[in-house]
Amino acid sequence: MPQVSQLPPPYSRDWVSFPPPLQGDVDHCAWAFQLAFENARELVRWTILKTFKEWRGDWALRGKDVMRADVQRSYSLAPEDLKLAVDWQVKWDIPMIMQNDNARRWHEHVRRKEAGTYEEVLAPKKFEQEFEAASPEVQRAVLHTFSTWKWFHEHVVIDSPQRRELIPAYMSAPRPLQAVLCFVVEMALDTPLQRPQDVDSFVADVQEVVDEQRIEAKRWNIRATFHSSNQITRHAIYRKQYR
Repeated sequence: MPQVSQLPPPYSRDWVSFPPPLQGDVDHCAWAFQLAFENARELVRWTILKTFKEWRGDWALRGKDVMRADVQRSYSLAPEDLKLAVDWQVKWDIPMIMQNDNARRWHEHVRRKEAGTYEEVLAPKKFEQEFEAASPEVQRAVLHTFSTWKWFHEHVVIDSPQRRELIPAYMSAPRPLQAVLCFVVEMALDTPLQRPQDVDSFVADVQEVVDEQRIEAKRWNIRATFHSSNQITRHAIYRKQYR
């Protein structure tokens, strides 16, 4: 982990200067996030600070207020999924209080679709990369999706493919199944899906959540009154989807 000097770099949104040199063998990007943070809109900076505080994962500063001067240190201590969440807000200039990785995935899904860059079916190599980066629970859900799909559509019982069989099975799968497999990986689902309608229902719920949170962010901006966004967890979506 890069060492961080005791004092934050002397820059602001309006006047940017290089931070003080760091002592010892350090990463040259040690202050990179603080610099990006300082150049973000005030509303984005505020939601980033709230994201640090309200993140539900286990980490050293959970539930604690993060001061602006401590942003870089907090970022260095953050788990990888929290770093991705705050990086995402800075990169896309989107204010959103996030409490878990699901929120970032939902907003990124909608953002890509609106930008026309969404890939419903990934190339085999890219799919394999996403699979390898997923948790063991998500990987199992992907593999079991093959067998649940087969049973639902053909009433045939098959074993889920082994890891070494994944890419051949993916390449030979019908396109609708490929799309479902990619969606399971994209949303980090730990439950297999068996039909495209499951994806459609999930996406509709995600869009509803994102729209509601965008409206709330506009209220923050208009009223300059910041308060915590109510996050809908993945389990709530599951309950709505399968009830």
